[in-house]
Amino acid sequence: MKSSLLRLASISILSPVLHAATISDDWEFTTALYAPLMGLEGDVGVAGLAPAKVDMSFSDILDDLDAGLSGSFEARKGPWSITADAIWLKMSASQQGPASSYIRLSQDQVTASLSAAYEIYGSESSSLDLAAGVMLNSIDADLDLFTPRLPVQARSGSGSQEWLDPFLALRFRQEIGACWTFFANGAYGGFEVSSDEYWQAVVGLGYRLSESTTLALAYRVISVDYHQGGFVYDTETSGPNIGLIIRF
Repeated sequence: MKSSLLRLASISILSPVLHAATISDDWEFTTALYAPLMGLEGDVGVAGLAPAKVDMSFSDILDDLDAGLSGSFEARKGPWSITADAIWLKMSASQQGPASSYIRLSQDQVTASLSAAYEIYGSESSSLDLAAGVMLNSIDADLDLFTPRLPVQARSGSGSQEWLDPFLALRFRQEIGACWTFFANGAYGGFEVSSDEYWQAVVGLGYRLSESTTLALAYRVISVDYHQGGFVYDTETSGPNIGLIIRF
C-alpha cells in the first residue's frame, strides 16, 4: 500500500514519473491534466523587428493568458519509465516600451517532451530517477511596435519556429506522512543543438485524495535561449501549476 501511494503522489508536473518503492514487474500507467497559470518574461524578436523586452508577469496572468492546458502520460515497468508531457499556452499583452514606445505581443506556444527514466535510488519513502529525452518547442509570435517619436510610428512582424532540444533530468520524491509527497525535478539541455541553453525546474506537493487520485500543486519555471536568423526567443515562462493525477 505504501509504495503505491508514493508512486501516485510523486507524479511530476515537469515530466510525470511514478515511483515504486517496491519495484513491480507489471505495467503501471498514470495520466494527469493540469492548469498552467504561467507568465512570460524575456526577449522576443521576429524577422524585421529588433527583439523586444516582454513582461507578462504572473500577477497579470488573468489578463495575459488567453488559454492554457497541459497533460501528461506515463508508462512504468520495473525501474524503467517512459513519459510524454505537453503544454499549450496562448498569451497576449501590451506594455509601454522605451522612449514612449508601445509594444504588443501575441504568442501561441506548444512545449512537449518525451523521455525515458531509470530509478537510480529507491527506498520505502523516497526515490531518485535519472532521465534523458527530447523537448519540442513550437512558437508562433506576432509583434507590434508603436514608436510615436520616430518617422515610422507603427511596425509589425510575425514569426514561427519549431525546434528540438535534447535534455538530461533528475527527479526526486519524498513521502511525507500518509497523504503528502514532496517532489523536485530539474532538467538541463539544449547544448547548442538548437537552443543555446534550455532548463526547467519544478518544486511541488502532492496530496492523495484516494488510492488512485492525487491533487498536485507546483511552481514551474521553463527557460529557453534560442536564436535562429531574425527569430529570437530568450525567455522564462513561470508560474504555479495545479493538476489532478489518476493512476490505473
